[in-house]
Amino acid sequence: MTAQRTITEEIGEIGVWLTGEFGGRVPAAVISRVLNASRRDLEGRIDPEALGEMFHALCRFRLQRIVAEDQRITISIPGARQS
Repeated sequence: MTAQRTITEEIGEIGVWLTGEFGGRVPAAVISRVLNASRRDLEGRIDPEALGEMFHALCRFRLQRIVAEDQRITISIPGARQS
């Protein structure tokens, strides 16, 4: 018989995975806030069996959106040559 993982363990693993994926582009504090907010948004609204998958999808979407917004920000220095 295999031991079933708890939802807390599954969410913890997803957090580690997403930190590895986005850690170089998004500060750890922002990743943590996204994880916590996403869990609060989903708990009690999603069937427990689907919570892990939905949590991963929601967090990843939110982090991708943060990265995309950062990439749209450009810094322009007046009088500087464009390369």
